[in-house]
Order: sequence, then C-alpha cells, then structure tokens
Amino acid sequence: MVIKFGTSGWRGVISREFTWERAMAVVDAIAIRLSETGHSSIAIGGDCRFLSPELADATAERMAGYGFRAYVSERSVPTPVLSHACRKMELGGVINFTASHNPPLYNGIKFSPFHGGPADSRDTARIEELIVSASVPETRTGGAVVISDFITSYLEDINEFIKVDTFKKTDSLRVVYDAFSGAGSGVLDKKLIELGGFVRVLNGKRDPLFAGRQHPEPNEQCLKDLSESVLRSGASLGVATDGDADRFGIVDENGVYVTPHDFMALLVDYLAESGHTGRVVRSITTGSLLDRVAESRGLEVLVTPVGFKYLGAEILKGGVLLAGEESGGLSLGTHVPEKDGVLAGLLAAEMVCHYGEGLGSLLTRMWAVHGRFYNTRLDLTLDPVMEEQIREKLFNSDMREAAGLPVRRIDRIDGVQLVFDNDTWVLVRLSGTEPLARIYVQSPSLEENERIAVAMAAEFRKN
Repeated sequence: MVIKFGTSGWRGVISREFTWERAMAVVDAIAIRLSETGHSSIAIGGDCRFLSPELADATAERMAGYGFRAYVSERSVPTPVLSHACRKMELGGVINFTASHNPPLYNGIKFSPFHGGPADSRDTARIEELIVSASVPETRTGGAVVISDFITSYLEDINEFIKVDTFKKTDSLRVVYDAFSGAGSGVLDKKLIELGGFVRVLNGKRDPLFAGRQHPEPNEQCLKDLSESVLRSGASLGVATDGDADRFGIVDENGVYVTPHDFMALLVDYLAESGHTGRVVRSITTGSLLDRVAESRGLEVLVTPVGFKYLGAEILKGGVLLAGEESGGLSLGTHVPEKDGVLAGLLAAEMVCHYGEGLGSLLTRMWAVHGRFYNTRLDLTLDPVMEEQIREKLFNSDMREAAGLPVRRIDRIDGVQLVFDNDTWVLVRLSGTEPLARIYVQSPSLEENERIAVAMAAEFRKN
C-alpha cells in the first residue's frame, strides 16, 4: 500500500492504512530529508486522536537516536502552535500527528519544513521516494529529547496580531467555545479569559471519538450544540476549532452559523478600517464577497488553487494581509504560513468588542453595502461513465452555456470554474482519492445554487 502525501500530509484509517510501522517509516524518511537539507532539529507534537501522544513521544526518541534535537510538546498541541514554535525556535521542521477534521477512525502525519508551513511538492515527493526505497537514517550521537511548552510562547506572541486594549475596554464579552474534544482546549479559551472574557467551554476534554461526531469539522452541521448554547446563555459569540485547531467555526449572537466566506470578508473590512494593508489571498473555492470588500478598500486579491500550501507560499513571499479558504482556514500575512483557528476565534471576539455588537448585525450592514452571496457544495458520486462525461464536456472542452446560463469566463486554476453574470459561478473539481466530483456553486440565492448544482449533475449523467 503506497503512502502518498495530499495537500496537508498523509492520512489513513488506523490499523488499516495508518499503522505504527508505517508511521515510523514516514518519520525515518522525514529524518533523511531533513538531514539532506542541513537541519538537525525538529518540533514534534500531535492532537487528541487515538495514539497521537504515544506516537509523538516515540518519534522524539527515534529522532534523537538519529542525532536530532527533538523538541516534543508536553501535551496535545494545535497545529498552528507547532508552526509558531518551529519559526520562533528556528528549527528544521515539524512532525505533527493529526488527521485534522477527518473522522475518528483516521490519524495522520503533517510535515512542515523550517518555515512552519505545509511542505511543498519537492519535499513530499522526496519523502515518498525515501519511503518506497525503505531508506533508514544513520544512527548518530548528539541527539536529545526536550520536553517543551510551546503554548505559553504562542499565547504571548499572539498579542502581536490582536488588539489587547480593545478587549480590555469591555467587560461584557461572553463566548461559548466548542473545542471539539481537541487540542485547542486550554489554548483559545485560556487566552480569551486572560483578555477579560467570560468563556463557557463545550467538549473541552480529550476524546478520540470526538463526542460521537462522525465528521469533526466545525461547519454548520456540527455546530448545532454551539448555536443552542449561545442562544440559551445570551453569549456575544460562539467559536469552535477542529481537532488540531487549525480550522475555525463561528456562530453569531443569534445562534446563526457564520460562513468562512462571510467572516473573512468582514475581517478584511475590519483590518482595512484599522489601517492594515496588503494583498488578500483566497482559494478558488472561496466566495466573491471577499473580493468585493477587498477591492472597495483598494486591496489586491490573488486567487490560488485549493490547499493551504498555496496560501502559505504566498504568505512566505510577503506583502499579504490575509490568506484564507472556504473550508475554515485563515492566517495573517505576518503570522505563521499555516491555518490558525485559534487566531480566527480571537479576531472574531475582537471585532465584537471593537464594534460593541455581534457579528450578525455587522454582516447585515455589510450585505446591504456589498450584496450577499450563498456558497454551497454538492459531492457527486461518480461511475466511470459519468467521470468520462465530466472530462469530455468540462475538462477537455470550453462550455459556452451551463445550467441554462451563458458562460462569460472559464478559470482552470484548480478544476474548472464557469463564471456567469452577477458573480454567479460553478466550480467542478475531481477528488484524487475517491470517485467524487465536488460541485461548488455561488449565486445570490440558495434556490439558484441548488438549481445550478442539480442541472450540472444532470448534464454529467447524459450519455
């Protein structure tokens, strides 16, 4: 069974694909790759999944045996905290045991090189090559295991990216935080309390089964308990992070889910109003409201393929204000080149403190100025005939009309995006791991989104 790295590491079902032996084979390949690039230190950690803490400890011992100075987290740790530690301590990279938002049966490994962001294709291709050849690093002296507190330094330095005085001006910030039984517990809530907020934590204890969640992703479907808690308690805001706290979810003061599309547009407007400048970078699946807001503030917008490794690469180039994607990941240009759900939650709370009102009210005003879009996704299960239809009609030709609408522009940054009038579009991407076509749609109404998605699916079913 071949080990392949995706856009954010390697993942698999525990004991079927993801085994201890295979995980250690990946660790060995990473050790060789780090040695090839002249590095001899590493940050190691993991989330709250089954075996993550044990794998992290064993990896630290293994890396020390190869002559590395291995800094291993003393507790389960968010992905962005490991990224911060790597950069601050000028280490060679990060080995992180996590499967992020995947179901509880999964675990995985994220590898980041010295810059703390997702590894690029050169690194992952070399690691895959070393795994196939079953290469083993040389045993060396001089290595050591250092048990480390990465979180304290992260929480101190995060003050550079928030306005502490804004939090201090109010004593009415009340936040409900759903930690998803993950590594964000004791990090985001700790900082909010330090800043003077009142915080109620849901699912704050480690649970590798994620309190029964089959898909532990902080999206609308998984945040119903958070919404209810916000409404019952009269909280100012509800925030959530996934298992490794790189993704965020937000509920407004009315218990209504705030999409990443809307939240990032609101955040860019707030940052620009506060005097910040720079490019706004988004993945192609992220909604156009962000573009409208950025352009109204005189900010350039850059669109990338899906995957934070592309957004992180733009952050590393410099000059970025915010980089974000529709799946709930963002970072600021002077922060880590990695998704940070903790920072997203803090910035949401900061906006509530600054304006003295909830995100729901702020969004209503924004929509009145810039218009409102709805962004939806349909996962279409494919048979070989349907996949051939998609490739022939969409990928290998230029459609002039789709879903009864004239196509004004076609973008092929990632998949195929058909752009219609009025910032309405449909994007089709083929999964690299499953027989699925993902159909993303944007329009001014949910009904139109559904009509377009259904029409596209019907088109692909035609023989």
